[in-house]
Amino acid sequence: MPPTKRLILLVGSSPLPNFLTCLALEPNEVALVYTDQTQPARDRLHQKLEEAMGQNVKFLDQGSTHIPDATDCRRVREIVEALARQEGTDSGGGSIHLNYTGGTKVMAAHARAAFEKAGGKPENASYLDGGQSGQPPILRRDNGTSESLMDFFGVSFDLETLLALHGATLTERSELDPPVSLEDEDAILGPILDDVANAGCFYDEKCKLGEMNLNQVKRRLREPDIEGIIPPTVLKKLRQAADNRNRRAVTGWIDFLGGTWLEYWLGRQIEDLALDPTPAVTVGVNAQRGPRRADLEVDVAVIRSLRTYFISCTTDTRKGLCKSKLFEVALRARHLGGDLARAALVCLADAPTTEALRADVADVWEASNTPEVFGLDDVRMWSDIGGRHPDRFRLQNWLES
Repeated sequence: MPPTKRLILLVGSSPLPNFLTCLALEPNEVALVYTDQTQPARDRLHQKLEEAMGQNVKFLDQGSTHIPDATDCRRVREIVEALARQEGTDSGGGSIHLNYTGGTKVMAAHARAAFEKAGGKPENASYLDGGQSGQPPILRRDNGTSESLMDFFGVSFDLETLLALHGATLTERSELDPPVSLEDEDAILGPILDDVANAGCFYDEKCKLGEMNLNQVKRRLREPDIEGIIPPTVLKKLRQAADNRNRRAVTGWIDFLGGTWLEYWLGRQIEDLALDPTPAVTVGVNAQRGPRRADLEVDVAVIRSLRTYFISCTTDTRKGLCKSKLFEVALRARHLGGDLARAALVCLADAPTTEALRADVADVWEASNTPEVFGLDDVRMWSDIGGRHPDRFRLQNWLES
């Protein structure tokens, strides 16, 4: 294919496909066609592309790419037809390319028609297909050819970039002091695998400790019955943090007892899979977005092969709460990554509840990226506690979907 002189992108609410397509095609000029509603997304996309491509790309003036009303078919055709004419480019070779992944359906349909009217060739019109299970995202051209985005040099992104494209600022969870070890995670998981009711006992103690001031926490941690509630390795670190009067560490270890242990443990399971390419795993994603600094949280985020995997974790076993968390992470994943995203819930629900949750979500998501549900049986299979041989096939299969 000839080099891309000008790339026309339709900006939608999910800028990631635009971002990746631009990195793949490496144009000299970029026209970000946007509406009043997508101007904030357009501005963020512009900024991140400039950071990624530096001085190698020129962005066309906003006045030539602005469509006030996304349903104004005539204006869409006028804008795209003008952008698609070779006379509008600087001197030099190269083609004009339209990628119509973003924008509304009205914009995509009329932009494609205008591109063809202006002389655009089918091989220079494309759509980013991110929904194929077991395959990386594919750039599909209208002449029937296609290319894996993995075949393009330098096409990548990280979690911070993804969040920034949506106006969110990432704050990674600070490491606990003393740090979490696999012994700490297994010390919590072991009793739960013996009796899942222990998860509720840990959570109840977490709630009690969370309502106390630091001095009250110190006293509680020295009471005789506490050693029968909190596993020794975790109790030792909680006491150490309290004795050091490190309130942040005390809060972190209390949260660990109540449920964040599952997030740390899951992150370790994913890393132990030793997948190729190696995934980037972030445990405890905290971000803020917008002028009101609205919180955006995800328990575990994984980026691998240009896909994002968002996982919500809960030690609860009730269907109602698990379902709420499942739909929340599914919607968040869809918003942030579109067809490039996958979502899952890891919980401690029994097999019938887990199957019911899968059936509920399957009725809503009839697509390749239907959210997955992992329950107590899966957690047991992944664990190597007591000399078990872990079977993480389902987890690996999902991370390769």
